Amino acid sequence: VNINGQSLPRSDMAGDASASVETTFTFHVLPGSLKSLKEKKAQELLSKWNLDVHMQAHSFRYDQHLTPPQLEAFLHDFFNDPTVQSTAPVCTGRQAGSWGPMGSVSSIKKERMSTSVVRLDFFDRLESEEIGIVRTGCIAKCLDVPCGEMVIASDKLRVMLLDEASEEWDVFSAQERRELIFHILARLAIGGGLNQYEDQIEPYLTMTKALYKDLVAVQKDGAGQLHVRSIALNVLEASGSESALFPSASKHNFCYLTIDPLQRHVRYWYSAYFSMM
Repeated sequence: VNINGQSLPRSDMAGDASASVETTFTFHVLPGSLKSLKEKKAQELLSKWNLDVHMQAHSFRYDQHLTPPQLEAFLHDFFNDPTVQSTAPVCTGRQAGSWGPMGSVSSIKKERMSTSVVRLDFFDRLESEEIGIVRTGCIAKCLDVPCGEMVIASDKLRVMLLDEASEEWDVFSAQERRELIFHILARLAIGGGLNQYEDQIEPYLTMTKALYKDLVAVQKDGAGQLHVRSIALNVLEASGSESALFPSASKHNFCYLTIDPLQRHVRYWYSAYFSMM
């Protein structure tokens, strides 16, 4: 099984020695969830950014040892697990409180994220004089740029995040845009359809740092350098007998899972997106 490739049915793993005896992964709720999202200031900002109504954030532990060839089976077991479905229901509609189980999940589409970044100075380039996206802490304004789904980018940060035709888009390479920490900043800055955007970069960076620390586990290698040991996944689609992962298609929907194979912990951050109208 190629964990960076397309989803495979569990039966395709039968030829792998480590999967000759199929394991069913079981999950249990970990108290505390993602603490960075529970703080009072964070709750206020999530509400301001319209990310509170359709968001789920949870932590789980699992009992069985996980090897890379088992990742597809692990994901299927995760989304089919009754504890996961009752704790982290999926959004089924725009109205607040519209949540439900997925039922029997038959297919999952995901991509592996990069987690090579361990420092927030990854974003220092935003404040460089040549690029000019952020100036003395303030996000530079610009003429309105329509970016689809009724999203209007009126500052250079969101132009950099959303407009592939812009000069700002190339500030981060395609590989850098696959970094989990980049996705976190983008999700916070783009927010929901009724997002009230920040004029300062600091709230976005502060919450990005705190949430990244919640989502990933780090350790030192033999040379004493920090690296992320968590497996990070961006779940793009999942089909269930009762509901899909997201109620409607949008590039601003998101579902991230990070798996710490040492502690056997899973962090889950999810939000469904609805445009203004």
